[in-house]
Amino acid sequence: MKIVALTSVHLLAVQLQQAQAYAIPTVTPEHAQALVSANGVGWAALDDDGTAIACAGIVEMHPQRGMAWALLSDAALSQFKTIHRVVSRVVESAPWRRLEMTVDSQHEAGIAWAERLGFKCEGLMAAYTPDGRDCFLYAKVK
Repeated sequence: MKIVALTSVHLLAVQLQQAQAYAIPTVTPEHAQALVSANGVGWAALDDDGTAIACAGIVEMHPQRGMAWALLSDAALSQFKTIHRVVSRVVESAPWRRLEMTVDSQHEAGIAWAERLGFKCEGLMAAYTPDGRDCFLYAKVK
């Protein structure tokens, strides 16, 4: 696996895991370009064939607050230990005092990962996704 700078091509290529499939309609070329162009950090994990298996980053909302995000394929789950180490380093070295992320309320592995990264649940956001799914807001304040 290789970690590279994020491009919109990577975002559009990731075949999302079932737990994140609800997000497929929102990952448009325009959305992908906006994520790549946003202030913050972004990276992609490529398999040995150069296929994007995961993308993640933190978008700056203001100088003291960043919004973390990650899109993972089933293939990324088999290399999750390495992906977790990369994300942990990025989170720990991030310049923002407050980091946030949203996690689907039914995605148990996503909830466990947020907590493993040191994020705390701040509450439920009802009907948060375009298809009406509930999400939890997680935050980590340094």
